[in-house]
Amino acid sequence: MEKNAALKISIIGSGRLGSTLAYAIDNENSQEASVVSVSSRTDKTLSAAKELLSNSLNKIFFTHDNLCAAKKSNCIFICTPDDEIEKTCREIFEAGEVVNNKKADNVFLDRERSCTKSGNSIKNPAEMIVIHFSGSKKTNILDSARKAGASVACMHPLKSFASPMEAVKTLENTLYGVTYDKNDIRAKKSIDILSALLRGRIIFVENDKKTLYHACACIASNYLVSLMDFATDAGSEVGLDPRVFLGGLVNLSEGTLLNIKKLGTKKALTGPIARGDIGTISEHVETLKGLNRKDIKELYTIMGKKTAKIALENTWINDETYNELIKILEK
Repeated sequence: MEKNAALKISIIGSGRLGSTLAYAIDNENSQEASVVSVSSRTDKTLSAAKELLSNSLNKIFFTHDNLCAAKKSNCIFICTPDDEIEKTCREIFEAGEVVNNKKADNVFLDRERSCTKSGNSIKNPAEMIVIHFSGSKKTNILDSARKAGASVACMHPLKSFASPMEAVKTLENTLYGVTYDKNDIRAKKSIDILSALLRGRIIFVENDKKTLYHACACIASNYLVSLMDFATDAGSEVGLDPRVFLGGLVNLSEGTLLNIKKLGTKKALTGPIARGDIGTISEHVETLKGLNRKDIKELYTIMGKKTAKIALENTWINDETYNELIKILEK
């Protein structure tokens, strides 16, 4: 990539993440970055990507061949499932032959054949950057690209991608956990351009700390779902309609999330533990023990202890109340 060259982006893997990024970037009509190719192993996801990007069919190359897609670009987004990233990168940068030569049945068929005939290797890897989007995987899984001379990076969005169109609506202000060699000027500049284009924010994550970073993301997102499921489960034990109850719990949680956003995790705390209501917590524990649901009781105890610690740190309860709460929770 030349010093001031625009990013010509190839999206490898047109699932929900890849399609969302492709649509968001394409819609910006930026001079600094554009989507030039999209690849997918399946007809279904490739067709969905073409439909989503229908306004740009004349300028984006769609294919089932990852290498052909990559050769059109100087910036490769590998948006495949985590366990396929390393293999996909090697396929592109160590290809002696095209691993998957299935042809896309579309208007780009002749162009794809031409691409395949033009050679089975990346011509100027030293002018490229390769980015993966896994929260847990280190940049080492892109070593085949690095060894070929390309810059490598990770840009993990702290966001759920349920559907491309819905995700695009709320993509702005997303925080991206980014990882790259801080001495790599090309990588830094590319990440800066992309984060600005996507109207996102970035936080640098050291390569050897990525697993813990991703565990934190899972706690905040995936385990929130599990917490809500635990709450509705407990409610159903006493006859509360799960559908109606869940609606109320979601409304309650949304208010809490707004408080966290405004005040932070410590000061947003409310409820009986924050108030030091020992009697209420004692009643909770006895009731949960009576449900004969050990899993719910264990979760309540773990979360209760953490909550009591926050309340103590806030000086909302004293040491005596804190110790009493811990004894009750451990019954």
